[in-house]
Order: sequence, then C-alpha cells, then structure tokens
Amino acid sequence: MKNEEEQMKYIAEKVLQDQILLRKLCDRIYELMNEEVRNQQERKSSYRGYN
Repeated sequence: MKNEEEQMKYIAEKVLQDQILLRKLCDRIYELMNEEVRNQQERKSSYRGYN
C-alpha cells in the first residue's frame, strides 16, 4: 500500500510540474465526467419508459 501511495505522489508531483500534462489530465477528467452525465441521463430516461 505504501508503494502505491508513493507512486501516486510521484505522479501527482510530475503532473503539477508539467503544464501540458496537467492540461491533458484535466481535459480527460472533463471528458469522463461528461460521459458519465450522458450515461446517467440515458439511464434516467430509460427508467421513465418502465413506469
């Protein structure tokens, strides 16, 4: 567990030092969040059809 935490800390430090990498990470997180919202909306609309 400690090794995993150290790896995450190392990666976080690298990302914070590299503006391009940070931007890519932020863009990817944004994409994933948008995809999740769309998926939730689809599930919500499909449940309405069962009522």
